[in-house]
Amino acid sequence: MGMKKKEGRNFVLSGREYEGYKWFKPLLVILLTAVFFAVLLGFVVLAAILAGQMTGVSPAAILSGNSGGYDNIDMYSPVGAIMNIGSIAVSLLAFFLATLVVRYRSFGTYQSVTGKWRMRHFLIYFAIGLIIVALPLIILSFIEGEVTGQIHFTVAGFIICVVLGFFQCCAEEHIFRGLLMQTFGGWTRITIVAIILQAVPFALIHPYNLTGKISVLLSGILMGVMVYFTGGLEASCAYHILNNVTLYIISGFGVQTVATDLKITNLLTDILIQGVFIAVTAFLARKINGKTTVE
Repeated sequence: MGMKKKEGRNFVLSGREYEGYKWFKPLLVILLTAVFFAVLLGFVVLAAILAGQMTGVSPAAILSGNSGGYDNIDMYSPVGAIMNIGSIAVSLLAFFLATLVVRYRSFGTYQSVTGKWRMRHFLIYFAIGLIIVALPLIILSFIEGEVTGQIHFTVAGFIICVVLGFFQCCAEEHIFRGLLMQTFGGWTRITIVAIILQAVPFALIHPYNLTGKISVLLSGILMGVMVYFTGGLEASCAYHILNNVTLYIISGFGVQTVATDLKITNLLTDILIQGVFIAVTAFLARKINGKTTVE
């Protein structure tokens, strides 16, 4: 279970360096994560139904709430936030539980090259991202968005949406840029292949049109590159949170609508913002660690 903590290690390929590693153990973690996720998803659905009983939303409406893609999805009421954001957020707990069962490495080793979550790194990346990521999204939403002024949030819905939004984004980063990317890295031993492979299922789970899926695919690859240069998930989690939660908030307050059909301009904007964020975080990673984070 041991491995020397070293900032210069290639995070993408580090999974196979742990004592007791066998090619099938990451697969076992993935399978157990899926099992725990299925169980936890049941609790999420139950919580959403109970919240629906208090707010007059039928179970049928809850279960079919996101069948129309992002155009009809509710992330603004307590029921909608629990069901549509919480259902993804619980995969983080499922992953953690799986690592407790398959005990050849700790959960923290999926987070950074030091074997733990680096809170100082995250806070720095998050603070910089407020300017590089969140602010441009807000400005562009007023320029290009459909400002309706219609507020979708309830007070409770806003709180639940923002809180669960943090966990949802971190969950996706841990699953795709942590578990899957290191799994592919261990099997292929080729960094760029692992980065690309983890981005494919990441794109497939998002119900966008073709342009949207290409955008998410490229975004997944760029976040993989981000993780490679910074040696951990802190920067990609910061970016993912700032991107998603900012969009949830501006959409919930009627500044912009969340749509299934994305345009080429959306794709180019996302790539530009991520590219700038990668450049800045890669530079900061050198300063924070006092050395390069990759070899």
